[in-house]
Amino acid sequence: MSKPDTVRVISTPSAEPVTLSEAKLQLAINEAFTEFDTLIADKIAAGRRYIEKRLGQTLVATEYRATWAEVPAGRVLHLPNPPLLTGSVYDLVVTVGGEEVDAGDLEVDEDAMPAKVTIPANVSGKVVVTYWGGVEPGDPIEPNVKAALLMFVEHTFKNRGIVAEDGSVELPQAFDALLASSSHSGAW
Repeated sequence: MSKPDTVRVISTPSAEPVTLSEAKLQLAINEAFTEFDTLIADKIAAGRRYIEKRLGQTLVATEYRATWAEVPAGRVLHLPNPPLLTGSVYDLVVTVGGEEVDAGDLEVDEDAMPAKVTIPANVSGKVVVTYWGGVEPGDPIEPNVKAALLMFVEHTFKNRGIVAEDGSVELPQAFDALLASSSHSGAW
């Protein structure tokens, strides 16, 4: 598999896959009570990022740049952080040797996990791919992943001190079970 040498986040999500209202409902905090809103929003973002790392996939629209020192054997690039997000707003730009490859010359399998991009045979040099992973902001994520994210928020909110108040320091076992059921690679 032709994994990139480096992958970097270019644009972070403009919205989280769980709203502040949904998190407050999970925490049994009245919507009008705003004292902890920033803290809860931080827990949502941290949970999203943690889950993305655990699953190896992106939950909500994030722009990435992946680089390969040279065109890999077979000319197939595997783009990490699936699913590949495409459309008029979400560009896929491939440059090889500093020259942009025409989109019509690329063969893209956006349904593969991770997505596969096959580049033409007549190019050589350093490969840079700028692309988007995740789902559009506002689109639903898998219900089991959403439930796991809400569990993460609740657990980290209630145990935000150095020592957990209720004696539990690990995330609930159900958290792992929910995420394992969404692993695109089958590994956990």
